[in-house]
Amino acid sequence: MSMKNRCLFSILTILFLSSSCSLKVPDSETWQLVYRNDAEGETVFGDKSQLLDAVRSGLPIRVGFGGRSQTDTTRSVEHLADAQFLSILDGDEVFAQITQIVGQAPAREKDGTKIRFRTNNKWTAIRGTNGYSTGLMVDYMADTLSSIPVDSKRGTSWFVYTKKTPTKTPKPLYD
Repeated sequence: MSMKNRCLFSILTILFLSSSCSLKVPDSETWQLVYRNDAEGETVFGDKSQLLDAVRSGLPIRVGFGGRSQTDTTRSVEHLADAQFLSILDGDEVFAQITQIVGQAPAREKDGTKIRFRTNNKWTAIRGTNGYSTGLMVDYMADTLSSIPVDSKRGTSWFVYTKKTPTKTPKPLYD
């Protein structure tokens, strides 16, 4: 090998080694369950202060909620939605409003389970770490309320987009 080729080989080797040494595996970004409250606002999982810190830091938040059928406990539904508007009241309770969606309803039929759109219906909700929940339905064809908002008590799962490993086995969003 000529001196010129050895020199070129050495330079390429140094460049390769220096670039491969600086290669870094990126941290995994994922949605992480950080807090879950029950219908009474009691902590079921996590630490509410982590959620408060995430909201104050401007991190993306998702809420999860759902439940089992009261007439047939083998039936359940789980929902996830991005929080579009977040509020912290009195420094301790987080409230999340989700974007209005076209309403939907489960359809369990002989040929399978489906979800169908509700005609003329849009829906939005607010969920709170204190168990507070309310929803609003609008008839978008008539541009009128199709139901009066009803306050209720519901559990909510709170997810933050972070650089952490996801929980090993996520449980249903309503437990």
